[in-house]
Amino acid sequence: MKKINLIWLICCISFANFGQKAILKAGPWRGEIRSIGGQLPFNFILKNEVNGKIPLQIQNGAEKFSLGDAFFRNDSLVIPFDLYDSELVFSIKSSELLNGFWIKKRNGNVLGKLAVEAKFGSEERFFANNVSTISAQGKWKTNFYDDPNKPSLGVGVFEQSGNKVTGTFLRTSGDYRFLQGNIIGDSLLMSYFDGSAVMLMKAKIQKNTFSGMFYSGLAGKREIKGFLDPKASLPDLKTLTQLKSGFNTLNFALPSTTGEIVKLSDEKFKNKVVVLELMGSWCPNCLDESRYLSPFYNKNKSKGLEMIGLAFEYSADMAVSGPKIDNFRKKVGINYPILFAGLPNEETIAKVLPEIDKLNGYPTTFIIDKKGIVREIHTGFSGPGTGQYYQDWIHEFEKTIQKLLNE
Repeated sequence: MKKINLIWLICCISFANFGQKAILKAGPWRGEIRSIGGQLPFNFILKNEVNGKIPLQIQNGAEKFSLGDAFFRNDSLVIPFDLYDSELVFSIKSSELLNGFWIKKRNGNVLGKLAVEAKFGSEERFFANNVSTISAQGKWKTNFYDDPNKPSLGVGVFEQSGNKVTGTFLRTSGDYRFLQGNIIGDSLLMSYFDGSAVMLMKAKIQKNTFSGMFYSGLAGKREIKGFLDPKASLPDLKTLTQLKSGFNTLNFALPSTTGEIVKLSDEKFKNKVVVLELMGSWCPNCLDESRYLSPFYNKNKSKGLEMIGLAFEYSADMAVSGPKIDNFRKKVGINYPILFAGLPNEETIAKVLPEIDKLNGYPTTFIIDKKGIVREIHTGFSGPGTGQYYQDWIHEFEKTIQKLLNE
């Protein structure tokens, strides 16, 4: 009889606890993604649950951002990155321990997943207890070897305090946002994760040079070599994308997500300075640029400025890409039209904008004067993670717009 009562008691306790959610500790968490290059650390901050949602921020260097609250799906904790069609899905082991996967999708189909573990309490990136005598401070001319015989140029810009390093790489297609890491011995280790980009750098520093590997995404890896060079720079980003000979204007007719056909020749854009942004909702650098452009547009619309976004998305189906574009507009707070341009490939771009000689990256920004003449084309975007480069871009952009508004 006592044995039966004991079994009954155990069952009652089990059913009472079944389906209850663990109360996760609020504060700093440190995750590790099992990437192709090894453990890739990242940091995030969870807050107390409110109405079934858990506010959170992903942290990379000086940036703390959120693309959506975490929530419970059955007995799993989900951290969504809906702009980038990915999510972290965790099994809750305790109030201080999570195990799961980062799942990357495209149009609802899983492209791949990487195992992740997260623990509460640490704000460290890579664990480094030593005081380093190695310096990564400064500007580094860097070659990325996608092909052993054809390196592509980048510029590393790093700041160091003790053994902690922050910075980014400038590339012609845009920057690598907020890399964060540490000096351990003679090695520089840096990482980045935002739900779209997954980056891990491992390099050894010897005097004024470094060499190592740069890992990205689910399976990307490239050798990198750099040397300290205070004069390191990229090619002029205003010359990489050009119009074909004989063209100085653009002409397109594309749908908004509501089906309205918008043309550059519409009355709304006549006698206006127009900024045209070629972008995609999947593109982190486009997100950075749009976050700047949106308030700038609101401030200057009454002065004769208009903006248009042309979204090149991974699905040619408006039913799939339209909600992604709308979500992008909502999250950024965009009040100018974003039109659906089709797939981000050469064939589509040649059809939509046949005047362009070649598109070299996203975003690419066209500045068009009141007569409809293309006055400037800028490839890529130096975002807030680039520090002074970001401020310089803003200064040059606003100077150009003000000049055209005054014409």
